[in-house]
Order: sequence, then C-alpha cells, then structure tokens
Amino acid sequence: MVICGVVLAVSATASAQSVQQGVVTVVRIQGVARYSSSDNVWHSLTPGTTLGAGDVIQSGADSTVDLILSDKAARVGFQPGVGSPIGSVINIAGLPKYNTGHQQATPEQNVIRLQADTVLAVDKFTFSQTGADTVSDTELDLRAGKIFGNVKKISAASQYLVKMPTGVAGIRGTIFALGADGSVTVLQGSVVISSIGINGRVFTTVLAAGDEFDPQTDQVTRLRPNELVDALLNARAIIIAIHSIVTVTETPTATGQDTTTIYISPTSGRR
Repeated sequence: MVICGVVLAVSATASAQSVQQGVVTVVRIQGVARYSSSDNVWHSLTPGTTLGAGDVIQSGADSTVDLILSDKAARVGFQPGVGSPIGSVINIAGLPKYNTGHQQATPEQNVIRLQADTVLAVDKFTFSQTGADTVSDTELDLRAGKIFGNVKKISAASQYLVKMPTGVAGIRGTIFALGADGSVTVLQGSVVISSIGINGRVFTTVLAAGDEFDPQTDQVTRLRPNELVDALLNARAIIIAIHSIVTVTETPTATGQDTTTIYISPTSGRR
C-alpha cells in the first residue's frame, strides 16, 4: 500500500464524468499462450481476442504475445510474413532484434509485448471524458516474466501503473522493459519506480532515457550512447511490426456513426 501510494502521488486523479472500459486486443502470438477471466479457468489465446479488466494473460516457453491497449478494439489483419522477426539475437534490452529497414514513424497506440514465461494481469483499464481532456487509468500486474512496452504521451491527470512483486512503476510517455524481479530499462521518456530495496526500505527513483535499474544491487546504471541508439532502433522496429497488422476503427459517437478508419501501413509485402 505504501509503494502504490508513493507512485499514485505523482499523478493527479480527475473525477470521471463518463467512464468507458478500455480494450486489450491480442494482435499476434508467436508460440502458445492462454488467458483466464473471473472464472479462473484457462482458455487458449488467439490473435483478435479482446480482453479487459480482470483478465490474466500467460505466455508459454519460447513464446511472445503482442497486445494493443486502446479505448476501442483493434482489427487484426492476418497477413503472413508481415512484421516477422529476423534472427534471434538478444540485445541489451532483452528484445529480439528486427530488420529495421528505413526510418518510419512510430504509431500512436499503446503496445505491450509479453516475453516468454510471462504472466500479466489487467487490474484496471478505463477512459474518462472530463470535457477538455481524456483521462486514462491503466493498472497492470506483472506477476512473472518480463514485458516490453510503448506508452504514448498521456494527459497530466492520467496514470499508467505496472505492479511487480516488490514494487510498482509509474510510466509516462515512454519505451521501456520491466521484469517481475524489479528490473527496469528505460529507452525513452521516464519511469518512476517505488520498490522495496535490499535493505528492506521503500525508496522511490526516477529513471530517465538510458537508465537501467538492477534490483539485486539497488543501483541505477547508464547505457552507453551506442547501446541506447541500437536499442531504440530495435524497439521502434518492434512497435512498427506490431502495428503493421492492425487497423483501428473509431466507435460510434454520441452524435452518430463515426466512420473514420486509420490504416497502418505494413513494413513488408506489396500493398
């Protein structure tokens, strides 16, 4: 409770006038994965499945699961070969390397990749309309394994928290990797972590781009400039690969049907 309170204090909480449940869409699975809901029964997980608060996702050995977190469901296009990984080399951020090709813009959607043997629960995921702004409230529980994520810039009143067995991370507009052991790597933006240290005391640390936190030593170290550049290129390639098979369609508005569709160009293929 103390840990959560420290990180919660960094974000103001707005009173919600109109609360909407967020949607977690499974956009790709490499290997095997499963999920459970309030019935505590495990079900097979497939691309296109939509999940929400109360659901728990588990990736199998040598498997990954890619998710998009949004206020609406994402439509998954099953295009073979699009965004497939090339090679199996692991870089300093623990991410499989991709062929980046030419520079491309990062899509504005929140994404999460579960690495192998990872258990992630969605505790809360809502959007609130306050009139002038949209306030999002995301609370994830990383129970085992490791995740890679990209969070677009959120409003000042919004919060994005990832709980871990020994602490909690508050994330704002960033690219990051988190481990259930408390390890954190920040590639872009900043992450506020509040954790129980090796001496048993609770401490809070702000990590900037290029910072890595080691829970075994409670030490923050810096990536070398060339390591950070390589890791960022690799991370952005993964983000683009995740979006390459997704179409996000707007939901109906209060004044009628909004038919606007946003198409994300694939990174390979002829279209």
